[in-house]
Amino acid sequence: MAPPETRPAPVTQRGIPAPRSTRVPDAVPFTIDVSQPARHTLLVSVGGDVDLATAPELSEVIGHRFRGAVTLLVLDLSEVTFLGTAGLTVLVETQQAAARRGAALRVTGTGARPVERALRAAGMLHSLPASDEPAEDLVLRHVAEQQVGRAPW
Repeated sequence: MAPPETRPAPVTQRGIPAPRSTRVPDAVPFTIDVSQPARHTLLVSVGGDVDLATAPELSEVIGHRFRGAVTLLVLDLSEVTFLGTAGLTVLVETQQAAARRGAALRVTGTGARPVERALRAAGMLHSLPASDEPAEDLVLRHVAEQQVGRAPW
């Protein structure tokens, strides 16, 4: 008996939907913007992915600038697109550093989906001093509280 002839079946693409787009979405660049909008106040705004590659830079920037007579550190995460475990570690370390110094820490932007998801998964959603207020409002309120009791002249 002769072996049956084997030929590959023709491959067709009928019935398979075409991809919507072959373009890979542009990655959001990692950014850190540090400002001192008021005396004794430090505002750190973070954008992009905070992961193993970028978390050391964030930690270094916070450690370098969080010196002197800073009484309020506002960490704005509203533009963060991904928060990995290395980024969560930076948050914990920053919270511990603020407690050692007796400074207030407020984290804004925790309602952003990537940030909230990471905090929830790590069980940290309610352990950070988070605020729903925009970072600028926190700074303005802090400045007003510092000026209460001072003579207007």
